[in-house]
Amino acid sequence: MNRILGVFEGNEEGPLVVIVGALHGNETTGVRAIINVFRSIEERNIEVKGKIIGFIGNTKAYESNVRFHDYDLNRCWSDVFVEKLKETHYADLESAEDSELLELLGEIEAVNKGNFTKKVFVDLHATSSDNGNFIVIPEDEANNSIVKSLKLPIVIDLEKYLAGTLLEYVHKKGFISFAFEGGLIGSEKALNLHTSGIWELLYAAGSVERRHDHEFQKYDQIIESFIHELPHKVSVLYHHIVKNGDSFKMKPGYHNFQPVKKGEVLAMDRRGDIKSDYDGLIFMPLYQDKGEDGFFIVKKIEGHI
Repeated sequence: MNRILGVFEGNEEGPLVVIVGALHGNETTGVRAIINVFRSIEERNIEVKGKIIGFIGNTKAYESNVRFHDYDLNRCWSDVFVEKLKETHYADLESAEDSELLELLGEIEAVNKGNFTKKVFVDLHATSSDNGNFIVIPEDEANNSIVKSLKLPIVIDLEKYLAGTLLEYVHKKGFISFAFEGGLIGSEKALNLHTSGIWELLYAAGSVERRHDHEFQKYDQIIESFIHELPHKVSVLYHHIVKNGDSFKMKPGYHNFQPVKKGEVLAMDRRGDIKSDYDGLIFMPLYQDKGEDGFFIVKKIEGHI
């Protein structure tokens, strides 16, 4: 399977925009959204400034429609681990994700050359519960105009709890990097939000002119249909980590940013009920078999958008 979904390079100076879908292989709407946008750019002969490139993050998991095969490709991007793999002979790689990491890294390093007005990295994701529409970004980029243009809730400190994310790794390489969570895995809402959102961020980055108004109006309409229900900015109060053998099971019915009370039973595992230690908002409740993050409790740190 070809990892590269498309490349557009303009004659004028501009930004480098790298868009990745399916870093978790079962989160396929990001790939479909990239294809939608790239097909439209090509068919309508839209002029591009700088360079735009799209990748499939984990091709093997994407083909199998699973989150990952051997390990989570979005929890492994530490400098130590990456350097160790780079020093390993290709034939000696042990896991499916080993080769996926090295190949994706090679593509990112290859494109991260030349003179650009800015460098933007966007990692498209979806969640296993509803209302999963938000941005994850390092705190020092939370007020970036590109991120703010998407008008979604911003989680400013999640990277402190999710070690080894790709966005954190490329941020250290000079990119404005963020994860763009589109919603429920496989849903049309997530596909539409990602498709229209890519157009919005391409405009905000300066990759395309805003004269293609209908794409941006569509994004505004999608956002306005639900954004009033969501917080503007949140930070993490608690992270429940799932370990092998825990038999973790989230109680049904929870969705992102749903209010919960201290003492409320949120999930069960082999030790019994798991209760919230906080009043807050539940975030990223786990409703799939694979994953180490059972749920988070977050709090609002600002008012609504």
